[in-house]
Amino acid sequence: MSTQRFSPKSKFVWDQVLYQVTGVPGPLLIEIESLLDGQSKVVSCLKLVQALTDGQLRFVRSDHQPITTPKISLEDYSPGQQETARYRLQVIEPLLTIPPHQRSTKDLITRVEEVKQAQEAGEMPSYPVSYTSVYRWLKAYTEGGNDIRSLIPNSRQSEADKRAEQPNRVEQIIQEVINERYFVRERVKIDDIHHEVILRIETENRQLPEEKQLSPPSRTTIWRRINELDVKQKLVAKKGKRVARSEMTQYGRMEPPKFPLERVEIDHTPTDIFVVDEDDNLPLGRLTLTFCLDVATRYPLGFYLGFEPPSYLTVAACLHHVIMPKPDVQTLYDTAHSWLACGVPNTLVVDNGREFIGKSLQDACLSLGILLQQLPVRTPHFKGAVERNFRTLNTGLFHTLPGTTFSNFTMKGDYDSLRFASLRRTDLYKLIHIFLLDIYAESFHRGLGTIPARRWEEAMDNGFLPRVPTDPDELSILLGRVDERAVQGYGIDFQSIRYNHEELALLRHRLKTENKRGGCTRVKIKYLPDNLGTIFAFDPFEQRYIEVPALNQAYAQGLTLWSHQIIRRYVLEERDRVSMKALGIAKRKIQEIVDDSKARSRKKQTRSKMARWQTGNRKSADTGTENLANLPNWFEQQEAEPEIHQEQTESDEADGWSIEE
Repeated sequence: MSTQRFSPKSKFVWDQVLYQVTGVPGPLLIEIESLLDGQSKVVSCLKLVQALTDGQLRFVRSDHQPITTPKISLEDYSPGQQETARYRLQVIEPLLTIPPHQRSTKDLITRVEEVKQAQEAGEMPSYPVSYTSVYRWLKAYTEGGNDIRSLIPNSRQSEADKRAEQPNRVEQIIQEVINERYFVRERVKIDDIHHEVILRIETENRQLPEEKQLSPPSRTTIWRRINELDVKQKLVAKKGKRVARSEMTQYGRMEPPKFPLERVEIDHTPTDIFVVDEDDNLPLGRLTLTFCLDVATRYPLGFYLGFEPPSYLTVAACLHHVIMPKPDVQTLYDTAHSWLACGVPNTLVVDNGREFIGKSLQDACLSLGILLQQLPVRTPHFKGAVERNFRTLNTGLFHTLPGTTFSNFTMKGDYDSLRFASLRRTDLYKLIHIFLLDIYAESFHRGLGTIPARRWEEAMDNGFLPRVPTDPDELSILLGRVDERAVQGYGIDFQSIRYNHEELALLRHRLKTENKRGGCTRVKIKYLPDNLGTIFAFDPFEQRYIEVPALNQAYAQGLTLWSHQIIRRYVLEERDRVSMKALGIAKRKIQEIVDDSKARSRKKQTRSKMARWQTGNRKSADTGTENLANLPNWFEQQEAEPEIHQEQTESDEADGWSIEE
């Protein structure tokens, strides 16, 4: 490597000021002069060395340009360049023994003659040498810090640059064809470019005299011209700017977070597996997994699994799962380890998906004190922790299960995913819990250098306390799903579950009397898909939410929306087994009896008189009248006629739920 010395006349830039060393007044003392204002001062040599180490000082050449050294070693150059550098050093080596202030032009001329004599005697390589060359090599070597790499011949000017300095018509035609035909998305062969160049040269030669005819280039020349093109420029033309930026950019490592929940990454991915229906085992499709990962500990924080496409609803459900404690996972999902993580994240890192940049998520994060960090477009590497975790889930779990779709067609081969699909959503939900808590969180993480669960426990032992919501109900309101329902006298009917609270009576009254929409009693409600035991109805007059519990808490408390939909579908199927035809025939018979009775009582002027007459006959029959034997046969039929009652408009059933069509 090159070296420098704080010797007299050496120059350097320190704190953006150009200095020159003027003397050495004492041990480890350097006298320097500012070339900006001419002021002199004495500084410690150690202070200058420290400034050089810290990057605050850099040496410059005599023309005040920074001294730059190659970033490669001598052996990285070609053998010809190494040989040339050693030859040049051999030429100037005797001159280096002469002090610079004593070195004269005569010394350089004498050395040139000695080198020529040695070349004639075969003692040195027969390279051209002159006084100017020796002077230039000597200057480059001394200003380069006596580094032999400063004597490497400057071959940076490519053949393309030389041709640009001296253009000719053939080269212009070649460049025109390349610019027009090569920089397209479609594949272009070198022969295509070569043939087009020949055609254009032939066209021009028809207008030129014989002595100025253009010679067509060879195919190899065309290949070299294309090969000399800028790599990034070719990538942009062939694959687009995004691919070019991805392939031509190196990404470093950002400062890792120090505490749990300091940086949390969230993203969606379709699961690489088909699930089947709970009843008929027919394939339903692929579920979407929304997942949160803590970057500091690599510990899984929570997830949401559903058929819904990525949206604010899936993000909100995942965040609710992240923030709330999960004490019952060992009982519900038979995991060997408990879920340690809970709490409100400090920073939530998201990409530019529509569900992440909407106002709903921004408002929820502002209310929870979460910094929402949105990444630039198409930069998944900025949240590489959760992206890498998706790969771990695929290769470690999903690709090992029946019905997997794998990640690509090459891996899948002739595997029939639909045929072998056998897992239900509930099965997959349980398997994900077991994999995350018992395998992933308890395995050694190479990037982390430890086990994620141990890192989380270590942080807790060192005094880390997660932020928690002041009111869990408020969290349910902030992150709950939104719907709209009417407030009835019996409460609110949502998903065929009845909800009621005494405060709804006043709300319903005010909605009927004060609402500008003509007595409409519909209100906004919020609910959590993982617990239908309670919903929250918005009171627009008091600007607050009313907590409304389900009437049948034994059924609805802790019930997920998915489970309830399965149960409800089963009940509807049971109802569908009733013979609609038989019911229709029975109702038609009743109607015929009624019509027949009306026809035979046509002499009666009103239905009320007929009813009184029928009632009177029934009474006499019940009291054992003498005319009983003379009653017509239809009356005996009339006694068996079922009574028809008008259906109630409002049901007062208290079992808590009904079936919607």
